[in-house]
Amino acid sequence: MTTDSITTKHYRRNYFLGMINGGAFGFVDSVASPYLVLSVFVHTLGAPNLLVGLLPAIANGGWYFPQFLISHRLQELPRKLTVYSTAAIIRVICWILIVVSTFLIGQNNPVLLLTIFFLCYSIYCFAAGFAGTPFMDIVARTIPVKRRGSYFGARDLWGALTSIGAGFIVAQFLAPELASIFPSNFAFLFLISGLAIVTGLGAFAMVVEPIDRSAKRGMSFIDQVRSAQHIIHQNDAYRRFLLTRIMLAISDIATPFYAIYATTVLRIPAEAIGVYIGISTVASLASNPLWSRMSDQRGNRIVLLGAATSLLALPIIALGFGIIPDGASLALPFGILYFISGIARPAANIAYPSYLLEIAPAGERPLYISFTNTILGIATFVPVVGGILLDLFGFRVVFLIALVISLIAWLLARGMTEPRTKK
Repeated sequence: MTTDSITTKHYRRNYFLGMINGGAFGFVDSVASPYLVLSVFVHTLGAPNLLVGLLPAIANGGWYFPQFLISHRLQELPRKLTVYSTAAIIRVICWILIVVSTFLIGQNNPVLLLTIFFLCYSIYCFAAGFAGTPFMDIVARTIPVKRRGSYFGARDLWGALTSIGAGFIVAQFLAPELASIFPSNFAFLFLISGLAIVTGLGAFAMVVEPIDRSAKRGMSFIDQVRSAQHIIHQNDAYRRFLLTRIMLAISDIATPFYAIYATTVLRIPAEAIGVYIGISTVASLASNPLWSRMSDQRGNRIVLLGAATSLLALPIIALGFGIIPDGASLALPFGILYFISGIARPAANIAYPSYLLEIAPAGERPLYISFTNTILGIATFVPVVGGILLDLFGFRVVFLIALVISLIAWLLARGMTEPRTKK
């Protein structure tokens, strides 16, 4: 049986399992969001802004950075699912340790709890990174090219739907009447998200993976570095895409601090975080079908530009609220920032992987994916710098820097080409 016939035969099964995976991790990304829930968690434990900024850096950098380190070995494996499943086991173990330590240590030793949390969370995220290239390569071999936009869009849609429940759950556990049991209220959130993690990882581990006929003998790491240099110099579309993605990643410098800005400077109640998750979810649900159809019919360049435009608006909104009198009455109006963030999320989740899979040659796909993600992994540590700048100069300077970087990213996105037009 050929690879194409296997892909066709098991398409519905693999598509369905991909939806379960997407829905589960959409829920996890809300209940354990490094930008909202986790940032408030570590800030309440007494962590400095440097560590708050480190959270999204670990989450994104952990996913992106390790992939180039293993892709030269992955290229020789006819099946990649074993690597994904092994990483999944490590992730589950780490999350169990986070749940148990938060319940048992509590406020008795905040420093110890922060240490265990950051250690386990780092391993969890880096294990996800080792699974990233196998995941993307399996998707590329099980989902036809003209269905990938709708595939990633549907994953994001199910993730947005589960986020509705996630927002309600977060609002309940972060309500003022539960503040006295901190951090046990967060421990329950971690427990609930852990169940979703097991569900999502288990679902994708059951995908029927066709044998990779393009698998070849693995090259050395040095040869892989040379190959990466070659694709940068030879592939103009990829070079522009990579530069755009780097600037979009760096523009994330202010994102982890919007929630803290709301609760500390604007004096918005902490339970509003649950409302913001709901607002972001509604925006994702409303915009997801539009982005998906646009990706399938017009290509991914226009969708990526839409994501860049939305992200450009975030620091502008934050700066605008800085000139308005603070108070609890700003809770709902400030939600516009998360509404636009919700619009950007499905656009990014659809366009980023779909555009890359389209411009990467099949035989070199693991190299393209892993190199891109490793470079982005380095760029995603910029929010750590944001935490340092915040301590030195305050929120306004950080938001202004984010605005300038976002504008550069938007200009780069405008100059990208559409691969389907060239074909």
